Amino acid sequence: MLTGWRKARARKAAAVARKAAHAADPEAAARLTETFPDAIWPPLHSVVAGYFAIRDEIDPRPLMETFHCEQVRLALPCVTGPDRPLAFRSWSPGDELVKGAFAISEPRASAPEVRPSLVLLPLLAFDGAGRRLGFGAGFYDRTIEALRGLGPVTTVGLAYEAQRLKRVPTAGHDVALDWIVTEQGAYRAGA
Repeated sequence: MLTGWRKARARKAAAVARKAAHAADPEAAARLTETFPDAIWPPLHSVVAGYFAIRDEIDPRPLMETFHCEQVRLALPCVTGPDRPLAFRSWSPGDELVKGAFAISEPRASAPEVRPSLVLLPLLAFDGAGRRLGFGAGFYDRTIEALRGLGPVTTVGLAYEAQRLKRVPTAGHDVALDWIVTEQGAYRAGA
């Protein structure tokens, strides 16, 4: 129970930090393309899952559009039900989206489901070990675990540098990320 209390406090502080970073630097998202590491830049025709930023999350669309121009296939997450992993459906810039669960924009149900080899995901806070603090529903933890069970996948949290904590409080079900990329740099988990 102590971890839950710590997570709630950390979420509150991280949300304030993220909101301030978003307001202070409207061009931060554009710099993700510059700071994204060559070591994990997606190869031609691979599938990259991103997300549409909500509230003050750092926006991955400039990075995703760059990938798309380099002939990388894109996908967006879709909530398939409570306590279930996310599904990823094919998406290209300009495709029509619908409002899904939590009023999040997602591809239509008719869009093909795909399995990404690189997943970009939002977060509230992160630390140097790749621990991520999300909103607490566990969607990405379940999804990452399921994807890793199917084969190799690289997980990359996108954030503002201001969202970094010394240590993110975790519980047994929390899954660490491989990389974190901010407007200022990239961090390999545990490096």
